[in-house]
Amino acid sequence: MNFHESSRQLGSIRAVELALFRILGERAPHLVPAGCAVWAASASRAHAWRASLLEELLPVSVGLAGLAELTVLPGGAIGDELARSLSESSDAAAAGDLVGDESRDGRADSGPPLVEDVSGRLYPLLIGEYGRYLDKCEPAADGAAMRAVGRALADLEAVRAAGAALCAPR
Repeated sequence: MNFHESSRQLGSIRAVELALFRILGERAPHLVPAGCAVWAASASRAHAWRASLLEELLPVSVGLAGLAELTVLPGGAIGDELARSLSESSDAAAAGDLVGDESRDGRADSGPPLVEDVSGRLYPLLIGEYGRYLDKCEPAADGAAMRAVGRALADLEAVRAAGAALCAPR
């Protein structure tokens, strides 16, 4: 994979991480039960960490695409799923999937559907994106990027497993 392809792919993964950081961070304070709120807040923070890790791998040089030009949400399955998930998530919070009496408008936001959706649908796609990046890397040329992306991937898998465990029937 050449330098420009690598930068574009890392930038698109970073954009997904930032989008999930935003939506989970916004929703976390309003989620019930509390375990879902804690998971969403922790997952949001993990998305921010992974986005910053990826940012360090992106080029900073005159004549190259800048951070804003590289941090673009991808198309394809992950882009579609992210758009669907965020749209459904916002619709659910605004309309019918609310319980109790605490939210942006005085109601609580049901956490399990959000946790199940993110950990069960979006995270596997994002894990696949990280894997495809690693598959294209050359150890001799991309060793530092491979180590950083490997750390991000391991962290994402741990957050996904925690979300799946939270939603598992008991």
